[in-house]
Amino acid sequence: MHACPQNKNRGFTLVELLVVLSLILLFGGFALHGVATQTQNHYMDGLQNTFMTLLQTARNAAIVGQVEVVVCPANTERQDMSDQLSCGKRNWWHHGVIAFTDNNRNRLLDITDKVVAEIPALQNATIRWRAFRNRSYLRFTAQGLTDWQNGNFLFCNNDPKPSLARQLTLNYAGRVYAAQDRNRDGIYETNQGVPLNCD
Repeated sequence: MHACPQNKNRGFTLVELLVVLSLILLFGGFALHGVATQTQNHYMDGLQNTFMTLLQTARNAAIVGQVEVVVCPANTERQDMSDQLSCGKRNWWHHGVIAFTDNNRNRLLDITDKVVAEIPALQNATIRWRAFRNRSYLRFTAQGLTDWQNGNFLFCNNDPKPSLARQLTLNYAGRVYAAQDRNRDGIYETNQGVPLNCD
């Protein structure tokens, strides 16, 4: 008499399935967190590079056109489109940035002036301008100099992690330098080696 062979094709138990599903969710969460962090870093790098390009474009326009060029936060409080485009409030750079020729030095976009470059309002970041002479705007002279306004732009993400801070330093001659992560710890430093901080 032969015994019935036992079925060797046994399925997974509910506990085994739950353990596997938990591991998949755990590792998936780590992966999503890494992707989100990389996305934020790329956004801040892109913002810094875009702003650097705007500053270089404004300086070049001043030299080539032999005219003064103003870079400032865009005025978002215009009543309607007939109002003159002008500079906005101090450190409102996240509302948009404009660079324009300023023939009569009034920081208004007059009929004889023209927009050289602009950046639209930012969604997830702020920009702080700190400079000698403490003006709310930056002016390039016809020689490409900064009208004694050497300083820096600090870029901060809405998520205030130090690893997301970026900085551009501008010297008197109008040259722009980006902060670097020299010690490769994931946090950018000033020229003096001090880690950037948005607090």
